[in-house]
Amino acid sequence: MFFTQYNDFTIIDKLRNEFPDIFIQGLNSDIIYNYEHIFEILKISNLANMRNIMCSQKIELDFLLRIMGTNQISQAIREGGVKIDHYVTFVVLANKLQINKINQKLNFIFGNSVDNIFTDKRLLKKKIEQYKKKFNIDFFDEKNTIKLLTEIAVLVMK
Repeated sequence: MFFTQYNDFTIIDKLRNEFPDIFIQGLNSDIIYNYEHIFEILKISNLANMRNIMCSQKIELDFLLRIMGTNQISQAIREGGVKIDHYVTFVVLANKLQINKINQKLNFIFGNSVDNIFTDKRLLKKKIEQYKKKFNIDFFDEKNTIKLLTEIAVLVMK
């Protein structure tokens, strides 16, 4: 889900307190390439959780570290966390009823979602250029971006 311009950084903690058994993570949408990127990193974090080899004590933080491609918690939060005047992506894993409740709450707080962020070709090309600089890899392109981001996420360790 994608929302913009909210200045309460405790929103994720409030949601986690209200829905304690649900995976909820808020991310700066600028760090996510597309839906497949989110899905692939979730699979890695879930597998790490099942094998007891996560980068942190909580799966939400493991997910953030892996999606950022770093083992530095402060860097991951600073660059990948919720920011004012940036689009925010909420990743929620729950059953359909719980997702509907969380969706209603988020729509009430933020308004309608903006779903075209991960499908706009211009924005995706801009993100590829950012990845080239961040990871110092010149061969990032549309075809291999998810593969490279997934490989980077796999390599993140404690």
